[in-house]
Amino acid sequence: MKKQSVIRECSFQEAHRAITTALQPLEQEPILLFQSLGRINGRTICAERPKPFYDQSTRDGFALAEQPSAFDASWAEFQVRGELAAGCTEQQQVVAGEAYRIMTGALPPGGTARVVPFEICREEGTKLFVPQEALLEKELHIRSQGQDVKQGQVLISAGARLCPEHLLLLAEEGVEQVAVYRRPRVAVVCTGSELIKNGENPLPGQKVSSNGMLLASLLQAEQCQVAGTETVGDDADKIIARIQEVINQEQPDLVITTGGMGPGKFDLLEQVVSRLGGKPIYNRLQIRPGKSTLFAIIGSTPLFALPGPPPAVRLLFHELIVPGLHRLQGLPSRDEPASDLVDAVVKGPVRFRRSGHLVLKSAVASVGNGQVQVRPTKRLEPMNAIMHLAGPKEEKEHWEIAKGQQVQVRLLGSLATVNEIDEINE
Repeated sequence: MKKQSVIRECSFQEAHRAITTALQPLEQEPILLFQSLGRINGRTICAERPKPFYDQSTRDGFALAEQPSAFDASWAEFQVRGELAAGCTEQQQVVAGEAYRIMTGALPPGGTARVVPFEICREEGTKLFVPQEALLEKELHIRSQGQDVKQGQVLISAGARLCPEHLLLLAEEGVEQVAVYRRPRVAVVCTGSELIKNGENPLPGQKVSSNGMLLASLLQAEQCQVAGTETVGDDADKIIARIQEVINQEQPDLVITTGGMGPGKFDLLEQVVSRLGGKPIYNRLQIRPGKSTLFAIIGSTPLFALPGPPPAVRLLFHELIVPGLHRLQGLPSRDEPASDLVDAVVKGPVRFRRSGHLVLKSAVASVGNGQVQVRPTKRLEPMNAIMHLAGPKEEKEHWEIAKGQQVQVRLLGSLATVNEIDEINE
């Protein structure tokens, strides 16, 4: 971890830069290629051989020599000498007047001028008749060696998230293992005396702790290992003991806590971090929700302390914790956190409280009329975007963005999925 100065209250941009500066990529590990989907590639990989590795026929047809044995105004005549199937490794040779029957993917004989498809030719015994116009076409129906990938060409850069197309390229290269950044191990500690475990029956004044499940699912979606989820009451000594136990036993790369942040009597996380010898990087943000949130380093373990309400947890996970997880996994840091926001048009009036800070709002985005459209989520509706809302600098209890105005959003899913969600819920 790099040594950081404390930023007591900071903007979204300052928080983002502080997080990505404080964290460093984890070590790399070799894993089998078929297990690497979604992982972050650790080293630039170059082609050790060209693709295709050899000249290939792209059609079932006939491999022809440059010159026919005879011709007239309509047809050129060749003598068929044999047949070549895909996988045949013996190099054949054609001379003037000869042809070989050839299958897609097969190695053309030496001296082949072009391949012509079966369906345009006429066979009479061993004689082959090819239309004269076929010998004048630009398309040769042959993929030349190295046409797709040259030897030494970069296939995958370091820091790329491996996708199926990458794995296809590497498999064709004969790669069996790749070096990837280790998956972060993340521990979750949910605080609150009102919380009970999933499966227990709540009494009046109690509620089931759902943040553990929420964060575990979000972490898995980000290719992280969940080192465990814990629930502990509003007692500083118990919280300290639980966090210390988690760090010592699980050795996580990151700890996330929920609850215990704010000005209330039972908002204890700042005290907990201090007593654990932690070094706060920031402890207030100019964001709503999330004004009371904290990022600190305890020993060598980073800790994010989030507020308790699950809607705020999910918004802040994507905006603050995901950039940190990406940094740990070796993904390149964005220069500005707003660099991947997109413009969208609101589909209806959007009202929000305004106090001079950035406001985050869960949303559903879709495509319509050639542009991205967005609206706030409805009750119990999954979100696939986050609106970044900014009103006037002066404090104002409410602010409204009118239908048709433009806002910036962070997309959390593909627009195809977005459309399906939008159609279902409207």
